[in-house]
Amino acid sequence: MLVGRRADGVVAVPPRPGTPTAPPAPRTLAALAAAPRFALDVLAEVAATFGHRRARLAGVVLNLVLALAYVGWSHWHPNRPEAFAAAHLGVAVVVWIMADVVNTNQLGADGEEVADQLARGRGAARILATKNLALAAVIVPLAMGVTLGAQLLARHAPDLERASFADVGAVFCWLGVGSVLSVLLPYRPLPWRARLRARHTWLRWAVCLTTPWVVVLALEPALGAADHAVGLTGPAGALLLGLGCWALGLAAAGRLARRRHRALRHELRG
Repeated sequence: MLVGRRADGVVAVPPRPGTPTAPPAPRTLAALAAAPRFALDVLAEVAATFGHRRARLAGVVLNLVLALAYVGWSHWHPNRPEAFAAAHLGVAVVVWIMADVVNTNQLGADGEEVADQLARGRGAARILATKNLALAAVIVPLAMGVTLGAQLLARHAPDLERASFADVGAVFCWLGVGSVLSVLLPYRPLPWRARLRARHTWLRWAVCLTTPWVVVLALEPALGAADHAVGLTGPAGALLLGLGCWALGLAAAGRLARRRHRALRHELRG
């Protein structure tokens, strides 16, 4: 057996083969230790949404009213009120709201703050996860309230449990899409008068506003096929699909943020 002498003169004897050694601390313990801090960050985001970010909340409410007006007009028939609920009204409202910059510009809306967090080494995926959950805390109750109202209006309402799972799944699916777009197309919000004066920002601003709707139209066939497939998997199928899309979206957003970190910081501060 080989022995060695340390610098302090103590003889170091290596362990015998087969002697158990203490395993390294698992990553799960580190994740559990960080969970309370993450929960506090989410609560702080929710409080900020109902506090000094009331303009953003007003945008959500405005989109909700517009979505209800359009979807109600396009789906309601006085002789077939059951179609009102059967048309996935909550999901349709979610898509309308989530295709707005409130979802697709989550980083740019707080550009300076996010840029500082990135400079301190905080990952974009974690920042987006915090903002995603805070946004879900606002939109999920709205979507489920719309679904419940549609169920009450319908004479032959479909399964409320399945419709509620579909609402939550749609919210998280579009949060994943919004996370990717938030990394690719962040922009600094400006008051209307300032935006009109800053003509050099018009093109990018228009692209940032219209791209989410292009994505909605592009994904519509895939979403229809997914809706049909989810119908065969039980009530929780839509929720599981939505959470899977959210996880993939966060992972893709984190990777994109690392690849274009310099450009991202410049766009957030610009």
